[in-house]
Amino acid sequence: MFARQKLTTYAITISTLSQHRHFQKTASAELFIETLFRYRDQNKFLLHGFVVMPDHVHLLITPSMDQTTARCLQLIKGGYSHAAAGQGLIWHSGYFEHSVRDDGDFSGQLAYIAANPIRKQYVNYPHVHTCYLDRMDPKPIQS
Repeated sequence: MFARQKLTTYAITISTLSQHRHFQKTASAELFIETLFRYRDQNKFLLHGFVVMPDHVHLLITPSMDQTTARCLQLIKGGYSHAAAGQGLIWHSGYFEHSVRDDGDFSGQLAYIAANPIRKQYVNYPHVHTCYLDRMDPKPIQS
C-alpha cells in the first residue's frame, strides 16, 4: 500500500524572458490571472496568493496530490503562452521555488507577495490576490 503524499505549499517566482515587461499591458496580466484561475478551478493546485508584476510573477500554491510543482508550472506557463499566441517567447526557462515550512513561513510569503507592488511604488495595483480574496484558497490543513 502506498503512503499518502503530503500536501506541500510553494512560493514560486517566474520571470519573463530577459526581464521584458510583458505584463505591463493590463490585458496580458488579466489573461495570466484567468489562466491561473482556470487551472485552479480544474483542481490542479490550490491558489493562496499571487502578484503579476510587469516582468515577473509570484505565486503561493499547493499542488494537488496528483500534480508535481513542475507540472503545475508547465500548465501555468504553457497555458498562458498558448492563450497569448503570437506574442513570441514570454518566459525565462526556469523558475524559483521555495517549500513553505510552517504557518509563519506561509504568512510571511503571502505578505511578501501582497507587498511586492508597494515595494515597487505601484499605487492601487490591481494584479494582486488581495483584489481577489473571495477566490483565494485557504492554507491546507496538514495531517
